[in-house]
Amino acid sequence: MTRWTSVACLVFLVLGLPDASSAQDRTGWSVSGMAGISQIRDEDETDTFDGNSLGLAADVEFRFTPNFSLGLGLFSLGRADDTFDGVDTEISVRGFSVFGRLIHPVSDTVDVYGRIGAATYYVDIDPGSVGLADLFGEDAVELGFGIDFGRQEKLAYRLEGRYYNGGKDETGALILFGFNYLFR
Repeated sequence: MTRWTSVACLVFLVLGLPDASSAQDRTGWSVSGMAGISQIRDEDETDTFDGNSLGLAADVEFRFTPNFSLGLGLFSLGRADDTFDGVDTEISVRGFSVFGRLIHPVSDTVDVYGRIGAATYYVDIDPGSVGLADLFGEDAVELGFGIDFGRQEKLAYRLEGRYYNGGKDETGALILFGFNYLFR
């Protein structure tokens, strides 16, 4: 078991404990939209690509209970520039994920949560002729944590961190701020 898997299991265990709040019913469909900073990192035997950009994410999910939801998400780690194998390179990463969230309502207006999922991503490389296309994988494990705060009846602000661990020593990270809208 890797260190990140152990951390995710611990977070899910803590968040899964019964809450003592009288939190209002927040079950049902919701959508989220977020923007923030991202990092794209790839290490191979000779070089490391490490670039930062503007990241975006949008999710739709169904909250079955006050403590559990399942959803689908789209994400973009943006475009990042770096030198890779001695070539000035721009990489763009975007993808989608299937995820679960384990939620702990702290109060009527605050939820904290952990997120785990499976992601598929696509990488665009410019210039494409540098021979790097076979270095990038397509699947990743998604881990995250966050807080919904300032919740009114349907709308809450969301602050979230995500980590993507792909194949071939590829990682991505997002720190996002946005909103969550609950349909009732």
